[in-house]
Amino acid sequence: MHEFRRPDVSVSIVSYNTRELLGRCLQSLFDREREHEASLEVIVADNGSTDGTLEMLHSEFPDVRVVETGGNIGYGRANNAGLADATGRFYFVLNSDTEVEPGCLRQLISCLETNPSAGLCGAQLILPDGSRQRSWARDPGLAAVFLEQSMLAKALSRVLTFGRTDGSQTPNSGVRAVEWVCGACFFVRREAWTDITGFDASFFMYCEDDDFCVRMRRSGWSILFVPTARIQHRLGASSQGDWRLRARMVSSYNHSRYMFFTRHHGFLAGAAVKVFCMFGAVLRLLFWSLVAVFKRSARTQVRLFGIVLRDTMRMNPRQDRP
Repeated sequence: MHEFRRPDVSVSIVSYNTRELLGRCLQSLFDREREHEASLEVIVADNGSTDGTLEMLHSEFPDVRVVETGGNIGYGRANNAGLADATGRFYFVLNSDTEVEPGCLRQLISCLETNPSAGLCGAQLILPDGSRQRSWARDPGLAAVFLEQSMLAKALSRVLTFGRTDGSQTPNSGVRAVEWVCGACFFVRREAWTDITGFDASFFMYCEDDDFCVRMRRSGWSILFVPTARIQHRLGASSQGDWRLRARMVSSYNHSRYMFFTRHHGFLAGAAVKVFCMFGAVLRLLFWSLVAVFKRSARTQVRLFGIVLRDTMRMNPRQDRP
């Protein structure tokens, strides 16, 4: 009888029509394994891809365990399904549009091994142009939501910080404790994942990482950021599509933000977020309506934000998803 050897890391990747990017992500992981950074158990939770993803996995990556979720059940719920029977010492939740750079796995494992009170750590995400993506931050505040929805956030980002420190320009000064790390890269201690029972499946997409980090800290686990561990991130690749898909995703974002504030800060905070999101939808609807007078192609944006406004007005605390 062969003795069971627990892998160092169980990797969960949710896939939804990102075949080419997923292939590159998986190749980077197996490259790191061949370089003896870690032994891996790789799991892809596929949310009903129709672009040949499953065929690619079976032919090019036969060692990957595929969990077919039966449809687009959302990011957090799919990761929960992927990791339901995982056996690794650590769990690595990774976006399909990422590539793991050399040394990253070794550093993330070392971080949790040398910090027993840490339940989660994150790496520095690098965008295609070589710049740093915001990979850590403080918890979001109401002021940050208002600035985002009013489109003032970018204009004031260099002057003031409203409730969310920008973690995109972190120097390589060593591991630091933070309140939040980006959900595109969650490296989690197995015991901590079990302690908080994974992602809250009621978040269909967006803000599941905010909620996860809040619950992690409330359970007594710290969160660390490892700036020298680097992951390439083709941000938003999995969200590309027609305007109807984009409308659904914006509506999902508004609803998840509303649900997060209602759950963690109370009804009044949630109501304020709903008002801010309605204001943001109206503002964008008016802007694109003016543009559409001169540019016919802008009419799709008018329809998009018309749907977003409708969905946002219908939001309520008991609604699971838009």
